[in-house]
Amino acid sequence: MQKRAWFVTMAAALLFACSSNTGAGGLAGLSVGDDGGGSPGAGSGGSSGNSGVSTSSGSGSSSGSGSSSGSGSSSGGQDGGGPGVGLDVGLMASEIGQTLTLTATPFQVAANAEVYKCQVFANPFSGAADLLRLHGVMSAGSHHFFLFNLSALEAVVEPAVGTLGDCTGKGIEFHPFPFLSQQPDWTVQFPRASDGSPMGYPVIAGNYLMINVHYLNAGTSPITANVSITIDAAKPNIVKTHVGTLFLDQSSMSVPVTPMTSPISASKTWSGNPGAVSADGSYEIFTSWSHMHQWGLDFTASTNGQVFYDEKNWNSPGLFWHTPGITNPATATGAPRPVQMTSSASITWSCSYYNDTGATLTFGDSAISNVMCIYLGQYYPASPTQPDVIYNH
Repeated sequence: MQKRAWFVTMAAALLFACSSNTGAGGLAGLSVGDDGGGSPGAGSGGSSGNSGVSTSSGSGSSSGSGSSSGSGSSSGGQDGGGPGVGLDVGLMASEIGQTLTLTATPFQVAANAEVYKCQVFANPFSGAADLLRLHGVMSAGSHHFFLFNLSALEAVVEPAVGTLGDCTGKGIEFHPFPFLSQQPDWTVQFPRASDGSPMGYPVIAGNYLMINVHYLNAGTSPITANVSITIDAAKPNIVKTHVGTLFLDQSSMSVPVTPMTSPISASKTWSGNPGAVSADGSYEIFTSWSHMHQWGLDFTASTNGQVFYDEKNWNSPGLFWHTPGITNPATATGAPRPVQMTSSASITWSCSYYNDTGATLTFGDSAISNVMCIYLGQYYPASPTQPDVIYNH
């Protein structure tokens, strides 16, 4: 079985963007903390013992129809969540056991500076939890935002719990995660299973959560960065089907000087076997992302010789839903249905690059001076204790 992601591999910080589907998921009666990213611990509810964590309980009722506009508050006073993905799925308040907001300590970014900041939070749930919906907010100057799911071994090498600091790997942080965004206001929600129950991303009791953000300040004056994320976690036994992430990287790549008219291709293949928990080992990929840097021209992902995802936008690639009826970004193409996979099916991902800098470009975290070629997908069913696949070569 493929070794999966509960260890630190210093490999890649991603700089992703997502599409702008709108609509809210009908979460009635859910109070929300300081979505503007204000002072630590702001918001309603009692403290969980972590600096920068505010909590509340889900209550009320909802049809789960996802009929609101996706900004501000809709009926019941819930967090509208702005744009995002999966919002038309809908959630009912009766399915939500806890809503909490993690808020990073505000920090300054000097003029012409590029920084990577991390803040670790002890598990804010009462044991294991299934995450249903995540709404992240970043102030101006942000480049990307991860919420990482860390083991104790991973957390111990990062800034002390509850303390904002420089990320240990700077821009080279590579961990399991339920949320990523390059948008200032972004929501992620998962599909419903065939029995109608909501799917969720699992966090085990002994793990930590870590906000990881990349800020670029191209201006002439310092800026103050504010970052927060609001999470809806399921009541016990609500989630029957778990989702996981496929994180496939090419850390050995380099791009020699080559003109745009004759780009080169960087390609890798992952042999498969994510450890899906279905009886026959099969699983379904329901979303795809890509990541390249500014010299990237085209990204493809394929299985069994068939391309299921193609993206040409290096700067702001949208999250592609392999699901009928979901609006996908105009720049990407793929099958409008879940990608059917077996445990032995491989995935090949390729990036087409040119290089007019006069020197070889090598793998690295900088969007200015390095290259990357990374595929990300979400799949189900996944293990409730080890849902992520990390592959780095």
